[in-house]
Amino acid sequence: MFSPDCKIRPLRIPRLLRLALLATACLAGASFHAQSLEAARLAWEQGRFIEAADIAARLGSSDGYALAAESLAVHGFHIATGKEQEEIFARATEYGIESVELDPGNINAHLQLSHAMGRYAQVVGVVEMLGNRYVWRVRDAVETAVELDPESPVAHLGIAMWHAEALDKAGLFARLLFRASSTEALKHIDIALEHGSNEKVVQTESAYALLLLSKRRHGERARQLLQNSRELPVRHVWDGFLHERSLQLLAEFGEPQAKGKR
Repeated sequence: MFSPDCKIRPLRIPRLLRLALLATACLAGASFHAQSLEAARLAWEQGRFIEAADIAARLGSSDGYALAAESLAVHGFHIATGKEQEEIFARATEYGIESVELDPGNINAHLQLSHAMGRYAQVVGVVEMLGNRYVWRVRDAVETAVELDPESPVAHLGIAMWHAEALDKAGLFARLLFRASSTEALKHIDIALEHGSNEKVVQTESAYALLLLSKRRHGERARQLLQNSRELPVRHVWDGFLHERSLQLLAEFGEPQAKGKR
């Protein structure tokens, strides 16, 4: 029997064993995170964008929130309609902000924040967009991405699209107030194409940016880029959306929509 004066000593775990247990727990956590992020990416590739966003956001990491923002931005632009779009883009923007705050050095976080804010700005209207400084915030996000990775084609494409969209929507007002410039847009299109010649999004959206700037001046180059995009393979659902977009734009040049790799 135990003596009433007997003191039960706490179990003392040797320091090396404690470190080993901690390392094992960290590895298990990292493995779970990697598996869950992979599951979210698989859902994204298969076009289950809402599910992908939910899985990724539950991870609570910068990469998770970035993927959640991207998933919702793609779903909102290509699938959602009406009032649903505004709600989805607002949520995507929140995820983008969370991603950047958790890891300011994550280039994808800035890219997806810019992507989400840009889509949100398109549906909330010019007055709301200017009131919340969305124009500057979108530009800041993509410029930060370029600073983090000067060779990122998507980051340079983001800057080019910022200039092209601003000029298309606001013209002289955009030049005076936001310093939007067709020269800057063309410069960043060139850089994006230099580093992303095999990416469907770079070919398609660079062409669209050129058409926004001037179909008369840049139409033939845009057509060539769309033809390039049409010939690139479709790797996932989003590529399929981009493929259809390139075919639709080519149709405006009088080209048939039946061609292309699927």
